[in-house]
Amino acid sequence: MGRRVRPLFVSIVDAAKSGPSESEDRQNGMTNQRRNMGRAGAATGLLIAAAWGLHCQDVRTAAGREEPVLTARIDGLASVPLPTIEPVASRPDHTSQSLAESDPVAFLMHCRDAWGKNTARDYQCLFLSQERIGDGLTPVQEVAARVRRQPFSVDMTWLKNPMAAKRAMYVEGKWTDARGQAMAWFKPAGALLELVAPRVQQPIHGPRAKAAARRSMDQFGFERTLGLIIKYTQLARDAGQLDLRYAGTGAIDDRPTYVFERYLPYNGHDESYPDALLRFHIDQAWLVPTACFSYADGKGEQLLGAYVMTAVRFDVGLGDADYDPHSASF
Repeated sequence: MGRRVRPLFVSIVDAAKSGPSESEDRQNGMTNQRRNMGRAGAATGLLIAAAWGLHCQDVRTAAGREEPVLTARIDGLASVPLPTIEPVASRPDHTSQSLAESDPVAFLMHCRDAWGKNTARDYQCLFLSQERIGDGLTPVQEVAARVRRQPFSVDMTWLKNPMAAKRAMYVEGKWTDARGQAMAWFKPAGALLELVAPRVQQPIHGPRAKAAARRSMDQFGFERTLGLIIKYTQLARDAGQLDLRYAGTGAIDDRPTYVFERYLPYNGHDESYPDALLRFHIDQAWLVPTACFSYADGKGEQLLGAYVMTAVRFDVGLGDADYDPHSASF
């Protein structure tokens, strides 16, 4: 049996919104797109400059050691409790726990198979994140996120500490530029910028997106996060460099989790591996990752990114109208 990891008690906030039907997109989409793409060049430069200047901060303790604010101040967030709809077993099964302890790699494959059989069509959550951008850590960001599984769709509304955008919307395969790059719609943060360009499109893998966040929109959510964990775990295993350990049990949002620690030969200069240490929580009932803490060092002292998903509600009934960037609600 592993040790018990100190639980993180996270607030519950629901701020999801919905929009009108897709008919407005068909009628006005192309006109709005031409107009806003023309505005995007000037507005986007201001967006990114403002984001870098205001939000890339280095957070340190009194002793000088970097301390992830997400873990240090998580208890103090305001909360509005909501019931959680659980489409899978509400209690952990002993088979999963035994596999987690004895064979962590096989356990991850078990989680992937379980999510593939999960009938939930969509979900919403409060997403908390903190990342190292440039030379420092950003403040903790709070985001109301809505995810639809097919087609894969993400709608994010920033509730606290937005960077360049206060809302972002992505539907896989729906929006591309002339070069075939995947695009997302963004609502600029800041009243002045919003007057200049109420909405803009940007490539989700472009240089501006990479400068604003360590992870792209098509990597968000339970399935994509689990896929990233498995991807680099398999790469390291095939190269004979994997060190994946079951670290015990923990809790996220008062829900029991299995906790793992993965160590990789990360050097920060190439893209072979994303981190030196990844500490992640797998919900014991849902078998999905609800929290990941990524570090540049094996001791877990230099945070690269912290990502926590709380207040999860499944099958909230998301449709095409909820992913319409031309709706009045966007």
